[in-house]
Amino acid sequence: MGDRALQRRIANGEIKRSAPVDSTIRNWVRAWKRDGLLGLLDARSLRREQTWERIDERYRTVAELVFATLDGDRADANISELDRRIKVELKRAGHVDVSTPQRLTAEYLAHLKRGAGATTRTQRSRSLQRVSGKEHFPAIRPGQIVAIDATRADNLVYDPLLGRPFSVEILTAIDVATRVVLALRVVPKSADGIDAGLLLYDICRPFSMMVEGTTISHWRWAGLPQVVDASDVAVNVGRRSVAPDFTTLQGEHHIPGVMPDAIRADHGSIFVSDHFRAILRDFGIDLLLSRGKKPTDNPHVERWHETLQRAVQQLPGYKGRNTSERGRLVAEEALVTAAELEEHLRRFVALDYHRSWHTGLVIGGEPTARTSPLELWDIMLDVTGRIDVPQRADMIYQMLPVKWGTVGVAGVEFAEMVYDGKLLDDFRNVARGQFRDDDNKVPFLVDPHDLSSIWFPHPETGRVRPVAWRGSFFTDAPMTDTIVQAVRRRVRERGGNHILSRGSAQRQILDELTELTSGPVPTDWTAKLSAAHRRVEQSRKDHEEAQAAQGATRDEATQSGGNEARTKTPHTDSPQDDVPLDILDVPWPTMRADS
Repeated sequence: MGDRALQRRIANGEIKRSAPVDSTIRNWVRAWKRDGLLGLLDARSLRREQTWERIDERYRTVAELVFATLDGDRADANISELDRRIKVELKRAGHVDVSTPQRLTAEYLAHLKRGAGATTRTQRSRSLQRVSGKEHFPAIRPGQIVAIDATRADNLVYDPLLGRPFSVEILTAIDVATRVVLALRVVPKSADGIDAGLLLYDICRPFSMMVEGTTISHWRWAGLPQVVDASDVAVNVGRRSVAPDFTTLQGEHHIPGVMPDAIRADHGSIFVSDHFRAILRDFGIDLLLSRGKKPTDNPHVERWHETLQRAVQQLPGYKGRNTSERGRLVAEEALVTAAELEEHLRRFVALDYHRSWHTGLVIGGEPTARTSPLELWDIMLDVTGRIDVPQRADMIYQMLPVKWGTVGVAGVEFAEMVYDGKLLDDFRNVARGQFRDDDNKVPFLVDPHDLSSIWFPHPETGRVRPVAWRGSFFTDAPMTDTIVQAVRRRVRERGGNHILSRGSAQRQILDELTELTSGPVPTDWTAKLSAAHRRVEQSRKDHEEAQAAQGATRDEATQSGGNEARTKTPHTDSPQDDVPLDILDVPWPTMRADS
């Protein structure tokens, strides 16, 4: 029945016969008469294998050189353009008689293109693999090498002052031996040496985060001593375990601090700056620089940047790694601020990353054992013993640059800003050589991120105290949240702060009545203002924390009355400026394990 249906379809012309046509049969007969049974074989099966040796060696040599330039720095090119470049180089070298089979040459170029990479990202990775090291850093204990790097955040954040999105960078420090993230900061793009110094400040400080129910606290400095003894007796505190409790998220989560032996970084301007190098020199930390344009020399922190994708994709404003991944409405989403992004990333570190199995942590004697970064931190400390962590409440000021100024009747002036206070009364006319041999200038610590105050290390008390800018009342005037929100809303409604500035009314009169035009506003103005706003916000937070810590140490010493007194780590928000720092002469915890 099936055969009849097939025959009917053939008869109706719906399908054609599968039998060869007459001309094909005649060709088979001629081939059989000429070559016998060999003539009936498919000629394609008898064709010799096409090898690259059939292509002129000169062409292949130049082709390899041309494809070696595909390292991700230049835009990608198709096969036709690469063939053209090869022929141009051959002609420049005087080889005008080179001829290659077209089809085989195209296959050869496609083979080279697959080896180089189909995209610029792949090309960059493969070019770096040819020059990258084959072994990890020889880090065998926590703090031996800490890798740091900066990366552009793949999220837009919201500037509440201007009411617009802007880009930020993420600074991260990761311990090479254990992969523990020791510090993380969100800073404006184009971070500077001050930002790098403050990242080191965070590396040296232990933090903790508390989860109670659905409430998650901020990262809090947990570096003040648990036991204070003001009788000049060394204070020893047993080392606390930082390994997480995998049965619940509730409770305290630790982020350890460490004084690193060496810092691993690339040749970024912030890491090779004179200021950052001076800080490392003061702390006795070696700086290990990667080779230029070789990010694979610092693979641990580069791999961390990939892990960050899990965190940033959870937030609105994710713009992808390039424009091809960016959504059309990214800038219109309800964005988080830079501070909220930093808080989210720190929560991700403490509650996700540090509690997860890290596949890069492979123990030689037990390769199948799964460990988290904090677990390996505890394991290594049990084997290697103590680590030294400097815990001075005023340590942040060692990260700031020193500027020398003459204190006069009106105060001291830096960058056309005058700073004054009662603290300077005893230093208005100091003798030459009191602080520096060549003149009568006085040293001050200046935070370029917040110029509302400078900081003076008092030579008698050792206390670092703020000296306010004379116009600081403009920035520190008390305002409720309602007023702050109203001010921000008004600034946004009128188009930004640059609308109302010195001489703006006069310029408007000139523009409208005499047809004169003012100079163009720099295109990067808003970006710089957003960056300055973020840096001031972070700097004030750091200084308030340090000042509060100095006051807290004195309170604990007073309560002890010369005897040991166990206290909880203080988390106060109000600095006590008038308390001396004699307590800082007391030895601080060595983090030595109880013997």
